[in-house]
Amino acid sequence: NFIFDKFYMPKGGKVYLYNDDRSDLLGAYTDIQNQKSGMLGTWLVKGDRVWIEYYEPKEVKGQGKLHIANATHGYRTKETYQKVLGDSGDCNHDVDCPIGADWEQHRDNNKKSVALILNNGNDWCSGALINNTNNDQTPYLLTANHCIDGQNTANWAFRFGWISPNPVCAATTASTNGPTNMTISGATVKANNANSDFALLELNSAIPANWNRVWAGWDRSDTNPAFVVGIHHPSGDIMKICRDDSGVIKKPNGSPTAQTWEITSAGNGWEIGVTEPGSSGSPLFDDNGRIIGQLFGGGAACSGTNDNNALDYYGRFGVSWAAGGNATNQLKDWLDPVGSNPTTLESLPPLQVFALDGSASSSIPDIVCGTFDVTPTIVVRNAGSTTLTSLTINWDIDGGASTVINWTGSLAQNETENIVLSPITVTSGAHIFNVSSTNPNGGTDENTTNDVSATNFSLTDEFNTSQVHLELLTDDFSNETTWEFKDSNGTVLGSGGPYDGTTQDNTTFTAAFDVVLGECYSFEIFDSAGDGICCGYGIGNYSLTTDDNTVIISSSGQFGSSELTEMNIKTTLAVNDQFLENNITLYPNPTTGIVQIRATGLIGDLKYEVYNMLGQTLLANKLTTAGISLGNFPNAVYFVKLTEVETNRSLVKKMVLNK
Repeated sequence: NFIFDKFYMPKGGKVYLYNDDRSDLLGAYTDIQNQKSGMLGTWLVKGDRVWIEYYEPKEVKGQGKLHIANATHGYRTKETYQKVLGDSGDCNHDVDCPIGADWEQHRDNNKKSVALILNNGNDWCSGALINNTNNDQTPYLLTANHCIDGQNTANWAFRFGWISPNPVCAATTASTNGPTNMTISGATVKANNANSDFALLELNSAIPANWNRVWAGWDRSDTNPAFVVGIHHPSGDIMKICRDDSGVIKKPNGSPTAQTWEITSAGNGWEIGVTEPGSSGSPLFDDNGRIIGQLFGGGAACSGTNDNNALDYYGRFGVSWAAGGNATNQLKDWLDPVGSNPTTLESLPPLQVFALDGSASSSIPDIVCGTFDVTPTIVVRNAGSTTLTSLTINWDIDGGASTVINWTGSLAQNETENIVLSPITVTSGAHIFNVSSTNPNGGTDENTTNDVSATNFSLTDEFNTSQVHLELLTDDFSNETTWEFKDSNGTVLGSGGPYDGTTQDNTTFTAAFDVVLGECYSFEIFDSAGDGICCGYGIGNYSLTTDDNTVIISSSGQFGSSELTEMNIKTTLAVNDQFLENNITLYPNPTTGIVQIRATGLIGDLKYEVYNMLGQTLLANKLTTAGISLGNFPNAVYFVKLTEVETNRSLVKKMVLNK
């Protein structure tokens, strides 16, 4: 990020910023970005080196002005750029996750108003474009007063429309990156007041028409809404959404005291999602899709993929409206230039409702480590004013063979119906569930923007090993690094750090952890400074491997505050021989005690071993026609290993004993 204290572009002048391989390019910055202050703050550029290129036509030779006042390197003054995507907690919901049929149209409209704010290159906030009674697209942006404290907003940068195309909804799966090209630099404070913690900015550049942005509507009545929704950028991450159905209350909060709406811990906090640092200033919408406040603070946070049920509070728009007494500390002078004194104002452009507008989205329930079946739910929604009676739905996984569902029913506007699919067996790793809809009521969909949906999900990778091996190289600040290795119950089986920052910097450490069959494990590494273990202050890295050196993860160390790796230890003791698979059958399964073996004439003499879930040998013998008796063991899952004596080929099968 660069801050220019002298920035002037003549007509035709252009400035570009990019890294060595031009994989991250900003610009062109042109005369449109010229400001009265002569200042400009850019967005972040990924990499250790940044090129600044200035093109000046000969007709305006010598007229351009560029002077760098400050360059912010993102390693220790804030999180690494690479980690900003995905840096928020796992309980967050990407903005396009299901939020309730009663608000999804408002969601699709209002997400176009929300911006991520980069404050002077070293902090994050959120905000939203907000409409005024002239309905003239004046680029007013509402955020929090505490965000502008001690800041020069002329140096700020704003990113709109940073939305994941494949939403992740409270899961450990990483969000897919979205478009990052809608950025504007610089703003002027029009009004602010600590009493309700609001700040109204005017962006120093107009919003380009082709960005298709929305200026959110508002409600100053200060009446309690039926429910509330927040849209925000927690920890500078891609856009997220949260919802509270328990009812907000009016309560003074903070120091200095602000008049706020409180998302109460008594009501178990948020029902969907949370907020985090970086969400400050983000809009709070009522059930009608109008802004009623902006985020002041609170204790809400993630606890894994769940929220901690703590409170949050938002400065009240109704207090911000006229409580200040003059134009510098209240909203009405700016948002009601007409003087009509309305209680509410709709968004610009207003929310459009089409006659025929069917959509289909999807959700994937939490997937337990070690399972390989997923049960997607397809949500059919009528977003149109005409009753929806039929819809053609197509779904696939990872772009594979498509399945068609010809749905019929009767849905009024904003009603939904869930289609729960049968369990689908998939392989370990990351996947995308794609769903699309066409032909509402046999006609043409008048709004195609909500016809395609994609949901990311992943199944924990499997590994065949008796130990997991860690190799860790620390960086220049080893005292910031800690790690834990846990089983599926959360029991810590191994841990390390913080290391001695005097004697253990740039040092390699190793550890090995015993693992058992069929169990899931997690390794999580933490950096207290939020900049990982590479690459601004030493070249740290780490890897996890199996007994035969299969790589579980080989990390470059650029993980920001933490990085989590999950693994599933295979329930097979060896790689099954395909010939035996095709010629041996074990039955019945589940069994009440006796396991019978059916083998073709192509199979020679067999011996067997029976193991429990800990990998302990319980039985071992030559196979006879009597089969294998498990009757003396308690009900549980066991593994039967059959080995052909002559060839030493083996086969392992999981058997369930249920007496």
